[in-house]
Amino acid sequence: MRSIMRNRLNLPAAVVAALCVTAAFSSSAQEMPTRKAGLWQITTGGTTGTTKTPEQVMQQCVDTASDKALQKMGSGMINSMKCEKNDTKKDGGKYIGHSICQMGPSKMESKSVTSGDFEKEYTVTADSTFNPPMAGISTTKSVMVAKWIGPCKAGQKPGDVTVNGQTMNLLNMGQPQKK
Repeated sequence: MRSIMRNRLNLPAAVVAALCVTAAFSSSAQEMPTRKAGLWQITTGGTTGTTKTPEQVMQQCVDTASDKALQKMGSGMINSMKCEKNDTKKDGGKYIGHSICQMGPSKMESKSVTSGDFEKEYTVTADSTFNPPMAGISTTKSVMVAKWIGPCKAGQKPGDVTVNGQTMNLLNMGQPQKK
C-alpha cells in the first residue's frame, strides 16, 4: 500500500517538475529549440537545502506541435506569477535564465543553464533561493538530464508522460475527462 501511495504522489510531483523545467527554458522572448520528436527519458534530481532529493525518472512522448504547446504551457505558468525579472539569453550553445518571482510570501530567485543539442540530449541545471524560506526551504538545486531514446511507444500520444508505470497526458491537464 505504501508503494502504491508513493507512486500516486510521485506522478503529480513529476508532472509539476516537468512543467516547471519546461517553464524554465520557455519563459521569455528567447526562442528555445524544439526537441526531436519521439520518446525522451528525463531524469531529475538535486537538493533541497542540504538534503538530496530522490532521483525521478520519467518518459515523455513529444512531437513538434506538442513540444511547442508544452513550452507555451510552461510560459503561461511563469507569466501567471508575479515576476520582477524573467530573462533568458542565448550564450553560445547555452541558454542562461534568471528570474525573480513572488511565490506566496516568499521571493524566489532562480538561475538556470540549459545546454544540449535537443536532438539526442539536453541538460537543465537550476539553483533557486527563497526569501523568506518557503515551508522551511531556503535553497534548491536541481538537475534534469534528458535523452532521446527513440520513437514513441505503441499506444503513446504526444504529450504523454509516464512515471512509475502511470501515464497521463500533459496537454489534457485541467480539461474535463471524457466519460
